Amino acid sequence: MRRTLAGAALFTNGLGTLMRIDRIRRRSTVAVLLGLTIAVVASACGGESTWVSKSPADTLVVGLYTEPTAVDPQREYFWETFRASRNVYEPLVQEVLSSDQGVTKLAPGLATAWRPNADATTWTFDLRKNVKFQDGTDFDAAALDFNVKRFTDPAFEFYDEKSAAMLKARFSDLTGTRIVDDHTYEFTFTRPYLGFPRLLAQSIGSPLVFSPAALRKYGNDGLSEHPTGTGPYRWVERKINDHITLEKFDGYWGTAPKLKRLVFRTIANNQSRLAAFQSGEIDILTRVQPTDVELLERQGASVPKGTAAQLDYVSFLFGNKWSQNPRVREAVSLAIDRKGLADNIYSGHAQPLWSFLNPGNEAYDAGARNYSYDPEKAKQVLAQAGLTPNQVSFNIIADLAGQPEAEAISADLKKVGINAPVVALERGNYSSRISNPQPDDGFHLGEYGGTYPEWALEGFNSTVLANGGDKFVDYPAITRALDAARYTSDENARIPAWQNADKVIAADHAVIPTVNFTSYYAISPKVRGFVFANTNWYDLGPVSKEN
Repeated sequence: MRRTLAGAALFTNGLGTLMRIDRIRRRSTVAVLLGLTIAVVASACGGESTWVSKSPADTLVVGLYTEPTAVDPQREYFWETFRASRNVYEPLVQEVLSSDQGVTKLAPGLATAWRPNADATTWTFDLRKNVKFQDGTDFDAAALDFNVKRFTDPAFEFYDEKSAAMLKARFSDLTGTRIVDDHTYEFTFTRPYLGFPRLLAQSIGSPLVFSPAALRKYGNDGLSEHPTGTGPYRWVERKINDHITLEKFDGYWGTAPKLKRLVFRTIANNQSRLAAFQSGEIDILTRVQPTDVELLERQGASVPKGTAAQLDYVSFLFGNKWSQNPRVREAVSLAIDRKGLADNIYSGHAQPLWSFLNPGNEAYDAGARNYSYDPEKAKQVLAQAGLTPNQVSFNIIADLAGQPEAEAISADLKKVGINAPVVALERGNYSSRISNPQPDDGFHLGEYGGTYPEWALEGFNSTVLANGGDKFVDYPAITRALDAARYTSDENARIPAWQNADKVIAADHAVIPTVNFTSYYAISPKVRGFVFANTNWYDLGPVSKEN
């Protein structure tokens, strides 16, 4: 699923700052068009633009390509939401985002240490002392227990079914929790869970910690309007489909951030977002269009290279008769020219993928070749299944951002005798369509991934099981392989087991990876300290900005 961020809110210490940020918020259509004109002229001339920042030096403005969801750590989804909310809320365990090399390392967050028992069924966490929530209340084991009960205990006064549904996948084997003392907490599971610490550092489905006092005051539905955590920035305001504003939290337990204020602006249109970046209205541009990379670099912007921890993939809609056919799925996989997608559709700012375990993942193997490109073999597979050219016909569903890739895949399929027209929809209608597909809808393009090997399980569940595929793939074999990886208590066997599960999924062509993006953010020359780590968000704490 394609992820995005939202714009944010205003807060100032002085009328002058307020007016400057307000001008950012109220930028007129004329200004956007002017920015576009500047971009066209700069492109035509090949010249460099004069970079400015229209926000104060202590304020960073990030341009997001989609609106964040509820800023509630147990209800939120979309990476764009987490890119903003992780500055307010914190996890027990976090990933180090200060390097762009290799798999992100784990580090203490609100827990200073963690340890499993002999078979990794019980995890004990030593909690950080002297930590305050942004409302002045204390973080301790009781506060953590309140957070956990909200999504695990139906008898709890503040139990929340929405939170329980969001966190169910990662806590389905939880059998009990225990407050050992004021700063020690235990989780107990029915089976070994070696992946638990890294899963705690993720966005969707992981319990970042909120203030119990805030939830008591505002209720389950009100927390997202009054986010209160322990992070380096506190919540100021939000204007839906416009911006979110955060301000430095002076009571933060850790290293103080360098900036006073963060503003996350939602600018869904690619050209408008580009123009806002070039004109200095935003300092970081999210989801750079591949055709804009060289232009921006000529103009002096930085477009850092990386992989994040994502992948694009074909997700079959198993209500369609052709998606139910394993030979058709195999032919689709063989027909897709992944290198052509990376080189042509993404102008070389992507790489072909041959594994469902994405770059940046603990279990990613760059040498794995679980999928292949062989259009002649694709034709043979269809012929051996008794299918004639153009007999196989179905729709490809894509959102507007994924339409170029979908059109290229459609052309690849046409070459092997599969007729697959593209139905491209704006994000809301796209989500509705894949949740309620038409009989002729064969597959849709998804985007997700993570640094944790359990992504293979979550990806299989969300793409195959959620789309009714358990009856049309070798579900028993895939489940055995996934369970063997998930429930091993042997740390040395864990990564090889996940890599084997990836091969089993690929053998049935249950889901098909395509590419991974390698250019995703553009950074103003005024910004210092931004790192494109190999995950799907960033750390803005060390980031600063020049006048």
